[in-house]
Amino acid sequence: MRLLVACFLTFFGLSQLVSGAAISVTLNGNRAGGSPGEAFTGYEPPAAGQSGTGSYGSSLGTFGAVTAGNVPVGGFQADYAAGNFNYGLLKRGFVSTGVRWTGSEFFTTTQSWYDQGFTATASTPLALNSAYWEFTVDGNYDYRIEGQRPQIADNIRTYRFEKVGGNVLSRDDLGKNDTVFTGTIDSGLYRLYYDHLNYTPNIDGPSGNAIGGTNLNVFFTLNSGNNGAVPEPGSLAVFGLLGLGGALAKWRRKS
Repeated sequence: MRLLVACFLTFFGLSQLVSGAAISVTLNGNRAGGSPGEAFTGYEPPAAGQSGTGSYGSSLGTFGAVTAGNVPVGGFQADYAAGNFNYGLLKRGFVSTGVRWTGSEFFTTTQSWYDQGFTATASTPLALNSAYWEFTVDGNYDYRIEGQRPQIADNIRTYRFEKVGGNVLSRDDLGKNDTVFTGTIDSGLYRLYYDHLNYTPNIDGPSGNAIGGTNLNVFFTLNSGNNGAVPEPGSLAVFGLLGLGGALAKWRRKS
């Protein structure tokens, strides 16, 4: 009887390792000083038919703050990265980022916008929302990234998904269209960098979304098929328990 109890406890403990795969996520600003926002005197978009994100004017400084700590699982959490910059005469540029995280599905919204009535004069200012989500991954997963086109005309929202110390896995360097990327990842640290540029102070987003919130979502699916030929701990526990059960049956027959 004691042997059976020990077998059960061993099986239970090992089987817990099978379900131990998990992902946690934090947000970090990507500008100097860890800020999520930076203001520029102007912006020159790429010429028609050319790729790239164009050229910025002179930096007026970084701004904003990032909420520290892991993103909790649950409902929508607004303003993980938020701040504003005064370009003068109380005309401000804003950045903010919100997220909803279920533990395997990651819904984030980036936005960059201006005070209503902001009119560019000598140069067109640029408000940049730049940060990255860092995922700590334990296990093998399939991922799917869905990037929405910017919701304010002429905005650009580029992004890239990479393994820390490794390669860039998916990227959108144009930042103007709906995109979908898929792939697989294993345990490690991953970052989803994004740059959301707004250089059109006179243009708002669509009805109900004046500040132009633009979705950037990642869906993770646990992939148990990429574990190679090595059995999972739970499988080892099952085979071990069967083996011990067979040995116990033989011992009983002999006695």
